Parts: sequence; C-alpha cells; structure tokens
Amino acid sequence: MLSETTTSIIFFLISIPIIIKSSDIFIEGASKLAKMLGISDFIVGITVVAMGTSLPELASDTYASYIDYGTIAAGDIIGSNITNIALILGLTCVIRPLVIKHTEIYSGWVHLFILTLASVFILATGGIGRIGGAVFIISYIFYIKHAINTYKEIGVESIGKDGFVKNIFEFLLGLTGILIGARVLVNSIIGISTAYGISEYLIALLLMSIGTSLPELFVSVSAARKGYMTMALGNIIGSDVANILWVLGVSAVIRPINIAPELIFIQILFMLMLSVLLIIFKKSGYVIDRREGAILLGIYVIFVIVSIAFGNNFK
Repeated sequence: MLSETTTSIIFFLISIPIIIKSSDIFIEGASKLAKMLGISDFIVGITVVAMGTSLPELASDTYASYIDYGTIAAGDIIGSNITNIALILGLTCVIRPLVIKHTEIYSGWVHLFILTLASVFILATGGIGRIGGAVFIISYIFYIKHAINTYKEIGVESIGKDGFVKNIFEFLLGLTGILIGARVLVNSIIGISTAYGISEYLIALLLMSIGTSLPELFVSVSAARKGYMTMALGNIIGSDVANILWVLGVSAVIRPINIAPELIFIQILFMLMLSVLLIIFKKSGYVIDRREGAILLGIYVIFVIVSIAFGNNFK
C-alpha cells in the first residue's frame, strides 16, 4: 500500500507531461482559430488563452474561499502574478527573446494601474468583501472590452477556414488536458507540502502558485518556441489581470476574504516592481532579451528567498 506522500509524488510526476503535451495542442488550436477568425494573436492571448490558463487559479481559489481559507486564495493569486512575470516571462525570454513587433500593442500602464489600484484597495481594507469582489469582476469585463476594441486589428494574419472543426477540437482538448493536469499537480504539491508541515500561505505563495501557473508557463514557452511571441506576452499580462480582478473577485463574492496587510505587503511590492520593470524592458528597443529575462529570473529567486526567510510570519 503506497503512502499518501508517495502517491502525491507519483501524481506530480504524471501531471507534468500531461500539461506539456496539452499545452502544445492548445496553443496550435488557439493560434489557428485566431487566424481563421481574423483575430490577432495578442487578443487571443490576453482574453481566451489568459482566461483559460487562469481556470486552475479560479477553481482552486474559489474552493479555498468557499471553505474559508482566504489566505490560500490570496497567496496563490499574488504568487501566481509574480511567477507569471518573473519566472514564466523570464524563462520564456531566456529561451527566445521576446520581440514586440507591434510597439503600440502593449504600453504596460493599464496593467500596472490595475494591479496598483487593486493592491492599494486590498491593503487599505485588509481584504476584499462581496461588493468589492463584484466591482473587481465588472472592472474585468470593461478591461476585456477595452482590450478587444483597442487591439482587435493589430497584427491580424488571416488564413483559410479548412479544418475549423479540427482546430476547435484541438483547442478544447488541449484546454481540458491543461486543467486536469494542473488540478492533479496542485493537489499533489499540497499533499507533499502538507506532509512536511509548511504553512498554508507559504504553500500557496510559492508552491501552489507554481502549480496553478504551469498552464501559463507551458503555453507561453510553447508559444515562444513556435514564434507566437505576442500571444506569449498577451497570455502573461492577461493572466495577471484575470487573477487579480476575475479570480479574486469571484472568490470574494463567494466568501469575503480577510487578510492582514502585513502578511502580503512584501509580496505586493515584488508584484508591482516587476510590472514597472516590464514597462522599462519593453521600451528598451521593444524587445525583452535574454539578459533581461535572466534579471527577471534572478528577481524570482530573491522573491523565493525573502518569502522563505519570513516564512514564520505566514503561520
């Protein structure tokens, strides 16, 4: 009879290849559908792909909120946003420099404004209630509408509609595989971590956030490898906004989230600092190169070290 910890390790190892293969299928289906429908890769990345890859956070964090573990939801969302920029975008750019072909496609200021405003609200109120959650959700709807209206005609590349049904099937199959794999992975990570007595917030901040961000990781790396750089950027930026407005908003509507400001202050500073760096890197020749990607990875290492160093405060 296998122990619970051994079972978690086995599921962890099985889930990785499922997510990798599903991400390849998903990115191909999404890109081809976008071209068939005359939609830019960036719009697909910032909306459909971002919402799709944020579903693991939505499923996990709404459940955590429902059972009154709001600190898990907050830790996962903040950790995921830091992971998206520092680890995922950093790794993506180290693999292949991100060239922003359409310089008008991403200023970064809207992204920074949303994260800053949401963070200040959470810190000032010590969490977020149902009304605040509803405001976050409505704000996300307006954000999506603004993005579609602003970028819908930038970088559009149309192709024929042969194989339309096949591409829809690949899109849904890939998304299903990503979600199943991510769910198994999250549960296995929590099982392993709990066995070693790590605090819930720290688990969510460092381990669960990586688990729920794996769809973004594999989709972005796969997109970069296939040359869909604007989709990779759109996926990361869109996922950050989806996490803070959509996922946190829905979680708060289900059950108000109360969290001590001092618990999340340092991590929020990391999140906002990375958003500022993204604007700076983007303006340096409209390319995020391998050196800048390495800087982002270095910041992620510092974030992990600082979080672990203050781990006793998270209990």
